[in-house]
Formats: sequence, C-alpha cells, structure tokens
Amino acid sequence: MKSIYLLLVLLIGFVSTNLSAETLEKSIAVLDLTGRNSESNDSRLFSVEHMAKVTGIPFIRTDDISVAINYGMILTSSLIKNNAYSEEEQLALETYVEEGGILVAPRIEEADFFSLFGIENFENSNSRYAIHWDSTLTDASLKYINQTEERTLSLGRDTNSEIFRTIGYTTSTARTLASFTDGTAAITKNNFGAGAAISIGMSWRDVILRNQLNRDFEAQRVSSNGFEPTSDVFALFIRALFMEHYSFTVWKNTSPGNSTATLMITHDIDSQTGLDTLEIFVDYEADNNIEATYNMTVRYFDDDLMGPYYLGGQSTLNDILSHGHNIGSHSVGHFFDFADSDIFPIGAPGNTQTNYLPHNDGTITTGGTVYGECEVSKNTLEADIAGLDIRTFRSGHLAYPNALINVLDELAYDFNSSYSASDVLNNFPFQNKKDRSFSGENSRVYEFPVTISDVFHDNPISPFNIFGKANIWLGVTQKNIENGAPTVLLIHPNRQYKLDGLAYYLNQIPDDVAIMEMQNFGDFWLTREAQEFTSELINGQLTIQLTTALDLTQNLGLIVSNGQNLMSISVIDEQGNNLDKIIEDHGAEDVVVYFQDNITSVKNEIKQKNKITIFPNPTNGEFVVSMNWPSTADLGLDIYDMYGKKVKQLIHESTLGQLTALEKNLSIEDGLTGVYFLVVRKDGKIFGRERVVFFGE
Repeated sequence: MKSIYLLLVLLIGFVSTNLSAETLEKSIAVLDLTGRNSESNDSRLFSVEHMAKVTGIPFIRTDDISVAINYGMILTSSLIKNNAYSEEEQLALETYVEEGGILVAPRIEEADFFSLFGIENFENSNSRYAIHWDSTLTDASLKYINQTEERTLSLGRDTNSEIFRTIGYTTSTARTLASFTDGTAAITKNNFGAGAAISIGMSWRDVILRNQLNRDFEAQRVSSNGFEPTSDVFALFIRALFMEHYSFTVWKNTSPGNSTATLMITHDIDSQTGLDTLEIFVDYEADNNIEATYNMTVRYFDDDLMGPYYLGGQSTLNDILSHGHNIGSHSVGHFFDFADSDIFPIGAPGNTQTNYLPHNDGTITTGGTVYGECEVSKNTLEADIAGLDIRTFRSGHLAYPNALINVLDELAYDFNSSYSASDVLNNFPFQNKKDRSFSGENSRVYEFPVTISDVFHDNPISPFNIFGKANIWLGVTQKNIENGAPTVLLIHPNRQYKLDGLAYYLNQIPDDVAIMEMQNFGDFWLTREAQEFTSELINGQLTIQLTTALDLTQNLGLIVSNGQNLMSISVIDEQGNNLDKIIEDHGAEDVVVYFQDNITSVKNEIKQKNKITIFPNPTNGEFVVSMNWPSTADLGLDIYDMYGKKVKQLIHESTLGQLTALEKNLSIEDGLTGVYFLVVRKDGKIFGRERVVFFGE
C-alpha cells in the first residue's frame, strides 16, 4: 500500500523530493485543524499557539499540510480523526517524518497513523487524574522535567468521578515517555526514519486553556505559595524536543536581555494599615533601585468592611511614583464576593464616585458591578495623578468574575494579575479569553498569575515565621528560574516584619534575575511575542535575521542552544544591516545574544551597597562584623532565628560613617547553636542581613 501511495504523491507533486531535515525551516508550523475537524471554537488552536509562544521558537500557522511540511516541527492543533486526511496527505506526513521532520499530535485515533506513531491501539477514559514521566529516561526532550512537581502532572483531583477524556495508548515501536496511573501510555515518541512522531493522549485544550480558565477539575495540589507547572511543562517539552533534533536552535529569551528569569514585586494596598506603613517598602525598594507595582484600592465610602481610607491619602500615590514605582488598580471596594455574578453582575460603563456606591453589611455586597469596580478605580487613580495611565488590575481576594476580562478589555487595561499561579497551573504569562469560556473571544488582556504571596491560610505569616515563609518563596522562585518563568510576589505592605522577609528573600535571589515592575515586564512580553526572526547556519556560522524592527527599549534576548560550539554568530536587521550585540555564555553549552547592556542585577547592587562580612563564619560565638556604613545613623545589630524571632540584641548606638568600613568585635555568650541571621538596621530600617552559623563550645 505504501508504494502505491508514494507513486500517487510523486505523480501529483504533493511532496517535494528535496525534503530533508537540512532544508526544513528551523521553526514550527502550527497545523490548524479547526476547520477540518468542524470544531465549534478555536480553543485547541489557542492552546497550541500559547505553547508555541512560550517556547520562543518562531512559528507560523497554516491549515495547509503542503506548507507545514517545510518546517522543522509540525504541531497539530487537534486530534487526527478517522478519514480526516486523504491518502496523499497521510503519506505526505509520513514522508515528512521519515526525511527528518518532527510531528507532534494529540490523541491519535486514526488507525492508518498507528505505524507512524508506533502504537497498536488506544483506550478512552474519563478517570485518569495524573501523568507520570519516566524519570529513568535520558531523552533530551525531557531536559526541563527534573522537579518532583514536573515528573508527575496533575490533570484533576481524584475526588471527581470523571474529568476530561484521555487516550491511553498501547505501543508497538514507540517509546513511552510518560504514563497514566493505569499503566497506559500518555505520551509516546516513535523514531521513524530520520525524524520522530510524538503523540499525547489528551487534547491540548485540556492541559493548557482549561487550566488558564481555572476549569481544571481542581487539579492544583496546592492553592498558593507552591509550584504547579503542568501547562508550562508541555511548552518546555516542545522546546526541548525541537532542540533535541535541531542543533543551534534559536529561541527568544523569556526574560529581558541576559537575565535568566524575572521577578515582579507587587504590593496590594487594601487597608488603612497598608496605606499607613507602605512608606518603608517604598523607601527600601527605591534605595535598592527596585521598581515595584503598588495596586491601590480606592475606598472612598464607608461600610461594615472598612472605612474610606483612600480619601486624603492621594498624596501617597505621588510618593510611590516619585520613587520610581508604578501604580495599578486593586478595585474599588475589595469585596470578597466579587466573583459571584448574582451579587456582582457585569453592569455597564459610565460609573463615577457619585453614582457607584456599593455597600457591604459584613455578609453580602449590594450595589456592586464588575464595570463599577474596574472603571471607577481606574478613572479615580488617573484623575488624582496627572498623566497616570492605569494598565494593570488585580481584584480583591483574587476573586475572578466570569465577565472580568470582558470589562478589562473594554476599559483598555492591558494586564491582569487576579489568578494564583498554583491554582491555574501556569507560571508564564498568557493571553486571556473573554467570559472564562473555551469559546470566548481572544482579549487584549494578558494574565500574570500571582506566584507567591504573604497569604498563608493554614499557618498565617507572622514575625515568628517570616524567614521560614521567605524560604518557601525562595524554593518556588528557584524552580521558576530553572524554567525561565517569571515570578510574581505579592506582599501587603501593612507590617514592618514583612519588609524583613522581603529583604531576606531578595538577598538570596540569584544575581542574574531581573526585577521589574509588572507593566514594564508586560511590555517586554508583548514585544517578545511580536518579534520575528529567521536563522541560517552555514559552515559553523550562524546568521540571525530579525524580520520585524527591534525595539531596543525592551531588551529582547535570544538564546542559541549549543551556541558555544559555533564559530560565529551574526545578527542582521530586516534590511540586512549588522546589529551591535553582546554574546555571553548561558549555562554549560548555550549562549545568549542581546543588544544593550542595561540589565543590572538589583541583587548584586544590594550586595555591594549593603555588604556585610562575618568572620569567622561558622563561629563559636566570637566574630567580627564589617560593613560599609553610609552616613551618621543609629546602628542596630540583632540575632534572629530561622523563624524570624529575635533572640539577641547586640548593638544599638549612633555611628559616624561616610561610606567608611565599620568593624565590630562581638561575642555571643549564650551558647547558641545552629543557623541564625545577623540583622543590621539603619535608623530602625533594614540595612542588610547575613547568615551566621554558631557551633557552640
């Protein structure tokens, strides 16, 4: 049968006889099967395009197989149904793989494709709740799958009698990369000729968009302050799969310039105490050249929840902006029932402080609408600060009405941060759909889920556990850094000890992490998605051509896999002109190419400015502390334990510095043993801290 197909293909010229891995475009073709499968919406296509965007590898969308087979990888948007392809098309795809192409498709049900994908049969089920990657494999496509939470992916909580439909494969020649709990193959890879055919036993929609809409059958294993990377893993798997088959793959860095990842620090001002104490956060961050986002609740009325603390506090907004930070909207009333559509209908535009007067009696809110919360908060902030453009929104209590994105889109917001990353199993930004619906229209609004925060429901944050909580933040952040994913930190600026935790956290962040205000990172991400390029390798010399104009202000970076083994790398613009660039090693084998040296490490600035040295360390209790002391100030030195409890006050005195080296000989006579922190305060505010280990006598 195959020979008959081949003759037919050659006769009609459907497949070029020159097809080979060397001639394929080093980019991805997203094969749009929406029309072919008569799908009622674009949810599957939307999901696969999100993955392609995250990979950073250039991609095109096409519904034409004869176009798709010219690209290094084909990602099909949907399942391959029975009789969906002609015999000519089937053989075209088979020849494509045999000659070196990579074909990735979900839910193979067409028996004519079993040989290509190396499977014998499949079994449907609505009760498979997890995927387990084979951790014994050394397959290069699994390079990003190295954390416990990545090796087992949650699809839904097993307290549900059913979730979405999955396909468990029985394999023939394919290798099983991941299995369902019942032992059937969930993800298979079949080497076929010079290429490979890979299938996953579920719809892209169910592992990408379903999570983003938070319709995931409670798949999260932790609701906040945890690492839930299910959707991220599939995008990273696609990138690694491409890099495995094509040396010197070029992809867009997920963080600006040469940074490895991005941290966005955000503060929600949703109480009187938050407004009263935020100055210490503003000053600390400004002193350390950190830009943060302050989300303001514009409480201009009194009810049983809280008073109109925003009134009279508008001058604080100027202080925030004058220190280099930015401001976002945090709604009008910070209502806990904001997500209830019966209590908060969508409403209509045209709301003002005069005609929008919601009220909560301590139990339920009346008079509220989604439009009112989003419109009045934005207009109030922009009216009170000339020239301010409110583009980011976060709802109170992270409540998420179904109509929220519709309203934010209509009101010209660009970014939203009202989901918990753990809850929606996404850490990378994603474009929102309206109505929180698979069939919703694509909106302009991008989501930046909250990764870590000062909200711990089971064991609330306190002065006694602040450093322990910060260590939890660090653990989650480090896992995101390994994936290049951004981290969004939310801290309510209503307690000084939270600043201690923030300072401790920042001192531990790697030097190559960029710290950015959310709106600035959002603009970078939009630029990243819009930037297009091609690459060509000739005799060890790589040429990257940017086919859209480069926005230097957004500092796009390009990663070249195995780039340290190349003879040269050139970058040219759309007219063919050489661009100035910086090339640095990025990991053991890769390089990063970027275009201006303006990404500075805030962590490194903090370290150099507030550098504290303890010698010897570990110590038996006698040690010398030295540091640069910037001015005449009150000096405080205290010892804290790992849980944030002060166990010893060492010094409280006035000093004269002028950037001189300050040294203090100290002795601890209490026989402390273990790991502690030396916290240095300047005029009562955190100046720095250093870990110290006591081993006793």
